[in-house]
Amino acid sequence: MRSAFGSMSNPEPRPVRILTLNISGPSTERCLRLLDALESLDADLLVLTETRDNAGTRMLLDAYRERDYVVISPMAATAGERGAAIVHRLPVDTPLSTRTADLAQRLVVTRVDDGRPFTVIGAYVPSRDASPGKILRKQTFLNQLISLLSELPPEEDVLLLGDFNVVGRSHVPRYSTFRAWEYDALEAIEAIGLVDAFALLNPGIQAHSWIGRKGDGYRYDYAFASEGLIGRIRDCSYLHDFRLKGLSDHAGLLTTLNGLPAEPEVVSKLELVSA
Repeated sequence: MRSAFGSMSNPEPRPVRILTLNISGPSTERCLRLLDALESLDADLLVLTETRDNAGTRMLLDAYRERDYVVISPMAATAGERGAAIVHRLPVDTPLSTRTADLAQRLVVTRVDDGRPFTVIGAYVPSRDASPGKILRKQTFLNQLISLLSELPPEEDVLLLGDFNVVGRSHVPRYSTFRAWEYDALEAIEAIGLVDAFALLNPGIQAHSWIGRKGDGYRYDYAFASEGLIGRIRDCSYLHDFRLKGLSDHAGLLTTLNGLPAEPEVVSKLELVSA
């Protein structure tokens, strides 16, 4: 039945599924298995971290290009460097002007529009050891990430996802290897106004997304959302099958947003008479 104001049927809007996963620069064999798993998940947007300039990574990204997905994957300037990629099938919107990081291949920014534009930032924070060079590298990247976030317009909807190689200050178990400036970086992200989506939906739950050689768990992979997107988050869950099936050494993190209702169909008076 139609009315003068449009269609009477209002199907529930399709949710938007967003996955972040460390793919650990896959071999071509593992890439094929990863593609099967990702296809069955049917995510609308992927933030892939630890991409490499190798055959497996290229095969995976090319497979999405052949399916007409948008693929954003800056090439590393240094051989052996790791990076991040954003792969999606959402409508593209005009990106905002953003700061560039020194390790630009690890910080990927785009803007999509599923009825309301929002900025997506994929980050792969460098790991470190105790060497001064790697400490400075990680500190610099985190500082540049926070600068980028702080310069975005306060009204902009933002999703920040990826592998941060940092745990929170209250993480269980507690590790002595992390330093105050690493905890401070996660807290600075939240102070800017982005909310840890998993922690919001699962208060008091300590999740682990990477398991060390000795069996110790670390929550390295995050999804942070701005206030304008918080009300749309339906679910945020770690998917351990990626790790348990040997597809990655990390769990995936799937964030599901409620879809926005479509604009009502406008029916002309002529259509109404003919009906």
